[in-house]
Amino acid sequence: MVNKIWLLLFIIGIAFAIYNNRIIEINNTLLEAPQEAVKLILNLTGLYIFWNGILQIAKDCGLIEKFARRIYFLTKLIYPELPENHEVHGYLASNMAANMLGLGSVSTPLGIKAMEEMKKLNGNKDSASRSMLTLVLINSSCLTLLPTTIISLRKVYGSSDPTKIIPLIILISFLTTMTAIIIDRIFYFLNKKKFK
Repeated sequence: MVNKIWLLLFIIGIAFAIYNNRIIEINNTLLEAPQEAVKLILNLTGLYIFWNGILQIAKDCGLIEKFARRIYFLTKLIYPELPENHEVHGYLASNMAANMLGLGSVSTPLGIKAMEEMKKLNGNKDSASRSMLTLVLINSSCLTLLPTTIISLRKVYGSSDPTKIIPLIILISFLTTMTAIIIDRIFYFLNKKKFK
């Protein structure tokens, strides 16, 4: 479905460019886009390798496990049906840490691992459990304390102060995460019978 939407947007864009006699600009953009994409990928790859390595070191030396224990009160509050001392809490803690660092691409595999563990706890059913739905909402809203990816993008594209947006990002991501949790709880209580 998403592929069809992108294709439709692409066709509309080209039709709009032809209608407005801007086909040369589209052509130039299409020729420059691959070069820009490669440049962007190279700039972000180092960032992701660095933070992935830091998170792996933190996991190997037990910091993630300690972090998971420290924030257990929070994960228990957000995911009340998950059993204590289960491996899923480590994945959730890693996912939260990566999201707080603004590393969505790093947090995604950790979120998938957490989702796989939740699926096992759900008895491998085809329908999502309450925890799985909560994880999707929280991971989508993603509380960010240090938006490293956005800072890097701003630096790559020549911002004079790439860190200027940090307070705004913290505020917005906090509000979206709280909204996601509130929506999750509202829908859970409205559909409580389905989860019993």
